Amino acid sequence: MTLPFFVLFYYILPLCLFGIILRYKTEKITNPRYGNQTLPMLVDTHNHSLPEPSAAIWGWDLWLSSKYNTTLNRLNDLCVFYEYCANEHQTFFEEAAKLNILTNRQVNNLGTFLLHNFKYELEDGVSIAPSTYNRRIDSIILFLKFHYNRYIERLDDYDKKEQVQKSVDRACGWIAKKRYSKAQVDNATKQTEPLNNDEIDIIKKIIRPSTDSFTNEINPFRRQLQVRNACAILLLLELGCRASELVLIRSDQDLKLTTNPTVVIQFSEDSAFRNRKDGASHKTRFRELPISRGLAALILDYLEEHRPFLRKPFKGSLTEYLFISEKDGGALTTSGLDYMITKIYQTIPNLADVIHPHRFRVTRGTELRSNIDTKYEDSNSPMTQAGETQDLLTTWGGWSTTSDMTRRYTQAHLQRKISDYLRGKED
Repeated sequence: MTLPFFVLFYYILPLCLFGIILRYKTEKITNPRYGNQTLPMLVDTHNHSLPEPSAAIWGWDLWLSSKYNTTLNRLNDLCVFYEYCANEHQTFFEEAAKLNILTNRQVNNLGTFLLHNFKYELEDGVSIAPSTYNRRIDSIILFLKFHYNRYIERLDDYDKKEQVQKSVDRACGWIAKKRYSKAQVDNATKQTEPLNNDEIDIIKKIIRPSTDSFTNEINPFRRQLQVRNACAILLLLELGCRASELVLIRSDQDLKLTTNPTVVIQFSEDSAFRNRKDGASHKTRFRELPISRGLAALILDYLEEHRPFLRKPFKGSLTEYLFISEKDGGALTTSGLDYMITKIYQTIPNLADVIHPHRFRVTRGTELRSNIDTKYEDSNSPMTQAGETQDLLTTWGGWSTTSDMTRRYTQAHLQRKISDYLRGKED
């Protein structure tokens, strides 16, 4: 049966404005019993019906007790949960009716699914804002408690009720742990500014390793860790890579410390060999990035003198990764890198809001964009400039050629160009 044109226009066209067509959406329906006030309801667009009754009942309960926009946002979040069930966990509602509560593994899959920004294709890997993700998490927790409670209330056995309720609370607790911290939300909400030259100089002075003839009194690390940590921080500054990519750099395969030294960042699936549960991964495509000769020399010193010393107590522990943990001789984790950065701004408290891996990345992206623009300053071919700029920046960042991340990571530079233009500093 062919659907009428107006049905296709009403249901399909709005969804096509997004990256993918969502099966579930929130419709706004007037309620004649309440003076034709608008009632948002979750609808299955495959058969134009209301799905599992809990969605309608929960939505009605929210509508009676909450503000309209709150109800609408909660139901929009619930649409994502129903998409998850349809795509990843088709038996959820049958299992819930039998009081089989979500497992930790299922919660992890759910947490990953809720990150998707459905305005883009899933393969692009574009995530929603942390604040939106936290709201999704809160909405799903509220719904799950409401949904499971419908079946818990039917139990006559008090002990069984208590046992199932604990399982529900435990699962909701796992989901709650997926939420971003307030600091992470603030960092994502506020435009990240690149480090200025003075801040970079301070950081370099703090991490400068001590030698036999020089003692760096402000370096917060023990001598045996100073060269390793300096290499890690300087690589973040010069590469602008992600923290999860830095800890995956391998000492043999990914370092080319020749006359023109480079570091290779490439996809790796050897998480089992890492024996780490830190979620480190190369999110994007292969790239080879240059580093300074001075940093290359420091890395060589680390490889020849300091890395063997760190590994010596753990002869049975083998790892190919460049940065290793002092605790067990295995690969350094992203949390270990975070701790390293925390130690720096504990020395200089004013740096607390200055240094984190993401800001290093923004700084390098801004420098790269500025250098490219300088190269084309007198060029009369804006099409060539735009195309090459996009190619260079996406290759550096490891993004797809259609990604808008290049603009986001060089926003500060673009803002400066606008300001300069408005002040008459550019023609």
